[in-house]
Amino acid sequence: MNTAVKLLMACMGMIIATSCMKQKDASPMMDAIDVRMENVILSYLASHNETAVKDVSGLYYRILQPGDSTHFVKATSIPTIIYTNQLLNGDIVGSSFGPTDFDRRELKNHIPGWQIGLQKISQGGRIRLFIPPALAYGATGVPGIIPPNAVLISDVELVNIR
Repeated sequence: MNTAVKLLMACMGMIIATSCMKQKDASPMMDAIDVRMENVILSYLASHNETAVKDVSGLYYRILQPGDSTHFVKATSIPTIIYTNQLLNGDIVGSSFGPTDFDRRELKNHIPGWQIGLQKISQGGRIRLFIPPALAYGATGVPGIIPPNAVLISDVELVNIR
């Protein structure tokens, strides 16, 4: 079965499954945006021959290197990372150019996509995150850098944990 057929079947299955679920306080508009962003990510993955796993949060990720399997980051940890952020069109919108701890910022003070993704690897690990807007910079974006409602691709290496 070719990739396009698999993608179409996966999308249809998700639409059918989510349309049958009851959600408290969820607006139809937000559901439509979430489905649209998920389809954007799935389309990107298919067109770039990439694979990723979907987290229940809506984050897609691929573990490139799991790490030492001993030292894991927690919400209150201060991770030192090396990262590159890019948009789906390939534009680089952020890079650490070496290890950074963001002035000792705890993980819980980073975007939700990083909070979820970094806890999937251990020290020394590397992960690629496909972050929907709701887990990144949302409808606001970062003026002049990241457009509103942008999907963010983050390549992150977890160098150290304090």
